[in-house]
Amino acid sequence: MGVATARQQAPKDWSAAEVRLWEAYRSSEICDLSYGELLIDNPALGDRWGEERTVRAEVLARLLLSGPEPLPGRVRGLKLVGARITGRLWLAGGRWDAYVELHDCYFDTGAVLSEAHAGTVRLDGCWLPRLDASRLDTAGDLVLARCTVPYGIRLTDAQIGTDLIVNYLSVGGDQYGRALSADGLTVHQDFEADRLTADGEVSLRTAKVGGRLSLRGAQLRVRAGKANCLNAARLTVGSTCYLTGWRDPRTSNGQAGQGAEANEPLEPGPHGEAAARAQSAAFPEQRFLRGSGQPGPYHSGVLPGQRSAPAGEDPDMYGQDFGDYSGAPMTVPFRAFGGVRLDDSHFESACLINGAEFHLTGTQELSLRRIQTPELRFTTRTPPTGTVALSRARIGNLVDVPQAWPHNHKVRLTGFSYDALRPPEGSEYTVAQRIAWLDNGLDAFHPEPYEQLAAALRRDGLDDDARHVLYAKQQRRARTLPLPGRLWSRLQDITVGYGYRPGRAALWLLAAWVIGTLWFAGHPPAPVKLDEHPHWNPALYAASLVLPIVNFGEDGWAPAGFSQWLGAALVLTGWVLASTVVTGATRVLQRG
Repeated sequence: MGVATARQQAPKDWSAAEVRLWEAYRSSEICDLSYGELLIDNPALGDRWGEERTVRAEVLARLLLSGPEPLPGRVRGLKLVGARITGRLWLAGGRWDAYVELHDCYFDTGAVLSEAHAGTVRLDGCWLPRLDASRLDTAGDLVLARCTVPYGIRLTDAQIGTDLIVNYLSVGGDQYGRALSADGLTVHQDFEADRLTADGEVSLRTAKVGGRLSLRGAQLRVRAGKANCLNAARLTVGSTCYLTGWRDPRTSNGQAGQGAEANEPLEPGPHGEAAARAQSAAFPEQRFLRGSGQPGPYHSGVLPGQRSAPAGEDPDMYGQDFGDYSGAPMTVPFRAFGGVRLDDSHFESACLINGAEFHLTGTQELSLRRIQTPELRFTTRTPPTGTVALSRARIGNLVDVPQAWPHNHKVRLTGFSYDALRPPEGSEYTVAQRIAWLDNGLDAFHPEPYEQLAAALRRDGLDDDARHVLYAKQQRRARTLPLPGRLWSRLQDITVGYGYRPGRAALWLLAAWVIGTLWFAGHPPAPVKLDEHPHWNPALYAASLVLPIVNFGEDGWAPAGFSQWLGAALVLTGWVLASTVVTGATRVLQRG
């Protein structure tokens, strides 16, 4: 009995703070070591906290891997607030089922959770140099909201049982320039990364998200020498992917946003907010500070659900609701300073790109090659500064606006297919703007994008608009031909409009008839038989030449010299122009 009792007591060499944590762990109570003052409790300044707030990382490992039994009628849980955690938290390969929740804590070394098996792990507002959690397997949530991780996070091949929440996370790059390495990640429900700030590549290659993926208001910046700030090739999302702006909750309640976020400037780095700059001046050796310069909302001993958020912050670490706010002002755009790669990705519901800015240089691209989704919404206020690639993408509804597309011949649409064009509600996208989209966007002439656009317009019953597009295709093609081809193409354009302007052919047919009538009125031909010929009518004779399929009874005449050559020219002109007019009339009858 004495040995069993000893096992339920904290070791004698533990500090008072660590003993306090031991007792709180047995009943899943909060162990709050904070002072309750915002500036002092800022975890970015945690290296200045004293022994009364210090807990060794080995103590956390001991509690989780071989901790005491819970008190009768209670469950175990590690809930720690405002602690300075010394040493590396090494839980690699470990297994525990206790609930883990750390708020506003400072890690002086970092944490390793690789190949661990856990329940729910929540780190909110913490500062830690690096987190290695490759192949981590959680039964519940993994939360890294409002944390600062200067040297990167690794979640390669991790399995998250429910949600992955990294809202307001500030993360820097590792030695390879990657801020968040999560290739092969599986999240069974939602992956929320609203207001994420990443100074390095966010890599989600072959990741699978069962619910939605949200990067609203994220600020992503590529390291020098790297191509992409977001690399999510072969990503699978079970619902909607949001690359959109973030709404200030104050403006959504009808109040004007008066804070710094309402007109957030483009800073040279990802940590440019006023409070952070001020504290950086006071403590220059601190490289990464929390984004708001304040501790998170959990710095007192009450339950998390009873605490309030700091002024100006989203009160919920789980982000905002996901309604349609395409017309609402986005106080913080999604910004990408580097390439964005979503090649071969699949989105079950939609991919929304709205309220976003893409600052691309050199060969950097917004690459959506071969993506598949029922709806692509591309409605940014300003176009990307580099290439937008949609080659061989397959889209259901394309919802876009003219100003979203680059006009620098840097749009790649080879093999791009979509079923329908749907401009946003309250806006108009004319066929002339559609044609300009192709003419100004494509780097070289490709017939496929024009034919795809015409096919989509026909499916919507807009046959006239479809013919406008096909006519523009021929005009664009003519500019690629050598001089003889351009001359012949120009003649076709002037005369018959490449077959898409039957009215123009009818006018030329009428002009040919008038010319023939005037000429033969002054130069009547001799009859074939002097004693047997019809009554001479120059108008009917010219009509019989330009409309050779119609007999007007003027066959008994034999023109000679120039009149004979003119007659032959009128016959050839009539065959060409009349067939174009008949084809156009047939289209009208079929449409009727």
